[in-house]
Order: sequence, then structure tokens, then C-alpha cells
Amino acid sequence: VDSAFLFKVKDAHNATPSLKDLAMSTLGKTMPDTHDSVNDARTALCCLQSYLEKDGNVEPIVRSFSPRRRRTSGGGNGGDHLLVHRIPRFCKPEHITQMLLAHTFVQPKEVGEIEFGSSTGKVHVYFSSPDHANLAFETLSGDEKPDKTGRAQKRVYLRNGDYVHVRSSTKSK
Repeated sequence: VDSAFLFKVKDAHNATPSLKDLAMSTLGKTMPDTHDSVNDARTALCCLQSYLEKDGNVEPIVRSFSPRRRRTSGGGNGGDHLLVHRIPRFCKPEHITQMLLAHTFVQPKEVGEIEFGSSTGKVHVYFSSPDHANLAFETLSGDEKPDKTGRAQKRVYLRNGDYVHVRSSTKSK
């Protein structure tokens, strides 16, 4: 069981906390910037022990970033965006906009800067309303499958045969 599913995020009831935020809130521990799977596993176990010691009566986890960090313009609410992830390094935000327009004919309001990890990236794509975000997601071709958090996602193939995942911001029914 992923320990993040046991904890709630303050002011974002459908979100799961990052291990970094979980460690800081429950243990007062700062996670290193470099990934270490052994340290991650030990930290997750300590968070789980804390959860069990408190019989599940734990405070909601506070995020280490403000929601504004993820978007450059204001407005919107929880359902007005899609998450595009597994983005190849050669992609730019304008490529994501072009892909969505070509597949859905729904104009994104904003595509943020792509945050790249070791090999792929992710970006939140904002629309003018939750209805526009849902329409864009629904009109994407491909099988809808829930991700590990229960949100619907689809695989969209790129011209070179690679693919990205597009995830809805709402949980599957």
C-alpha cells in the first residue's frame, strides 16, 4: 500500500501528498534533493508507523509549495485542468497546445513550463472552465484507464510513435 493514500492534503481533499511533504509534516524530516529509493522506503515506513501510532488520527499534510507555483496566471479551480505527463525532452509547451488542438479542437487557456525529471516531463494544462477540460479529455481518442490515484487517464500517441499520458483532474466514476 502506498503510504500517501493514508494521508490527506490540507485544502486539496482529492490529492495525495508527496513523500517530501509527508516526511516534513509527520516526521519533521527534510528529504534530500537526490533520489534514494532506500531512503524513500525507510521514510515511508516511518510515516506509516506514525500513522499507526496515532490510530489514523493525523493532521492533513501541508504542501511545501503554494498552488500558484504551478501556474503562471490566476483564476480557475480544481477541475479546470489536465495533467500531461511522460513528455519527451524534445517537447515544448507549444507542442502540447498543438497536440490538444489537433486531437480535441479545445483551446487551452494556459500550458505551463514543462517540468522535466531524469528522462520525461509533466505539465498542467489549464482551460477556461472545468467543462472545457472535461470536453478536451473526453474527445481524446484512446482507452480511458484509472491511474494509481483513481483519476482517469488516456495514452496519446505522438508522430514518432512515442506517447504521452493525459490525466483528468477528477477521479474516475
